[in-house]
Amino acid sequence: MLFGILFWLLACQPAKEKQVAEVPPVGHYEGSIQLQAQGTLRAALDIRHPSPGHYEAELTVPDATTLSFVGDTILYANNQLQLRRPSQPNQLLTLNLDGDFWRGTLQLDSLKTEALLVRRGQPSPSTYRVEELPQNQGSSWLFSPADTSTPGPALALLPDSTTAQTAALWADALAREGVIVLVLPAAGTGTTGLGTALDLLRATPGADTASIGVWATGRRAAALATELNEGSGARTAFLVAQQVEVTPEVKADFRELTRRKLPILGLYGGAGSSTQAARLRAALGGRRAAVRTYPSAGADLLMPGAQPNRFSAGASAEVLDWLHMVLSQER
Repeated sequence: MLFGILFWLLACQPAKEKQVAEVPPVGHYEGSIQLQAQGTLRAALDIRHPSPGHYEAELTVPDATTLSFVGDTILYANNQLQLRRPSQPNQLLTLNLDGDFWRGTLQLDSLKTEALLVRRGQPSPSTYRVEELPQNQGSSWLFSPADTSTPGPALALLPDSTTAQTAALWADALAREGVIVLVLPAAGTGTTGLGTALDLLRATPGADTASIGVWATGRRAAALATELNEGSGARTAFLVAQQVEVTPEVKADFRELTRRKLPILGLYGGAGSSTQAARLRAALGGRRAAVRTYPSAGADLLMPGAQPNRFSAGASAEVLDWLHMVLSQER
C-alpha cells in the first residue's frame, strides 16, 4: 500500500522541462557593412542547415571580396550569432537578432565595422564548404565545393609564416572558382608535408586526381622543387612558387622540372623582388616563362596597410587565368 502511494506521488510530480538547444534562423539576409575607407558596402549572409545537427553560414561582400568567407562553426545563443573566419581568428562577425534584422559588427583585427542585415527569403545554394582537420603541428583547412558530382581540380596550399594569414583569402577565391583547396599549417623550414596533402586530396570527394597541384611559398617552394626531382613518388599537375629565393641549386631544380614539362607559375611581391623573379624566369625558360611580379604589394601579394585586406591589382585574376589555361590544356 505504501509503495503504491509513493509511486502515485512521484508520477504526479511535474516533469522537468527539456532543454531545447537554440538554433540559428535559416535564411538569406541582405544589407550593408560600414567601412571608414570605403563607406557603405553591400553584404549578404546565408545561414544554412545542410544536415541534421549541422549549420553553416556564408558572408558575401561583392565589392570587397577578401571579406567574404564560409564558416562551418556557428555560435548561437540568446539571439546572438558569432561566426569566425576559418584559420583567421581575428575576423569575427557578431550579430544580434531583432525580428527579421541582424545588427552587429564585423571585427577585422583592430578594425570594427557596423553591419545591418534583413531577411529576404531562403538561403542561396552553398558556394563551398570548409572543414577543419586538426594535426599535431596545427590545423589544416579543407575548402571543397558543395557540388561534388563533377570532378574538378585540387590544390595543396603550403604557406610560410609570412603568408599564413593570407592563405585563407586565396583559398576562398579559388574555392569560389570550383578548386578544392587544402591549406596546410605554416612552416618556416623546408618541410613540405606534400605526401600527406596529396593523399588527402586524392581521397576528397569531387577531386580530379589527375589535376592536383601545389602552391608553396618561400623555402617550402624550394624544398618542394627538390622533392619533386628526387623521385619520391609525389606527382603534381602544376606548381605555383611564391617568393622563392633562387639559389644555384634551386635554379637547377626548377630547370629540371621545366624540362619535365611541369607547368610552373612564379609569383613575387615587393619592390625588391625583381632580382629573384629574373632568376626564376631564366630557370623556367626566359621571357615566355610564367613569372608575375607585383612591386606595390607585400610578400603576401596584398596591398600593404589596406583595410580591409586587398589583393594587388590583377593578382587574383592572373592566378585564376593561369590555372584555367593549364587545366584546359590537360584535358
